[in-house]
Amino acid sequence: MHLIFVRHGQPVVAINTDGTIADPDLSDLGRWQAERVSAWLGHEPVDAIVTSPKQRAKSTVAGLITSTGLEPTVIDDLDEIDRGASVYHPTERLPLDGGDYWKAITEQRWDDIGWDSPESFGERVGAAFDDLASRRLGERVVVACHGGTIRFIVAKVLGLQGAGRMTTDYASITRIEVGDDASAKVVSTNETAHFDADRSGTAGVWNSGAAPGSGPPQL
Repeated sequence: MHLIFVRHGQPVVAINTDGTIADPDLSDLGRWQAERVSAWLGHEPVDAIVTSPKQRAKSTVAGLITSTGLEPTVIDDLDEIDRGASVYHPTERLPLDGGDYWKAITEQRWDDIGWDSPESFGERVGAAFDDLASRRLGERVVVACHGGTIRFIVAKVLGLQGAGRMTTDYASITRIEVGDDASAKVVSTNETAHFDADRSGTAGVWNSGAAPGSGPPQL
């Protein structure tokens, strides 16, 4: 099974003074990013689409949902570490605009701001990934979720501690291959070619008439 993880596009700022959970949609830039990644993946055979419960994840693959006609599966535990927060700032703006919220993050006051602890976040996401790998919703599954979620899953597959340190741009693609025995390997991380190029055909094996696994000729 080929899992195609897509980080959501850039969202708008959300500050809910009534304490309700922040669930912002995409900014104008984020919608452009979503259009690009959905169009790019539209050239690949996709059997199923999974999203986190957050609107920014759903909106990022809305175009792909429309073009494929697939009904997305929502997996709550693929949500980000800040799933209970009433404030959302785009990640790159947090240190500048986050104010008291950013201060609470740096002081690790998770309960005060509606965050999971890193430990509980890891347990939740790890269990969600294991369940997704075992369910096998299709041979090629697009999973729209969050940067921290994707980084943790990549670190888990690589056998690293914590969420790992890697770049996960808005609307980027990360690919993980899951074998029949549920073993997993990272194929790629942070693909962003769709922001600069178009595809003119459908992706597939090197030669549809070749024997499975034969691959291109060795030169």
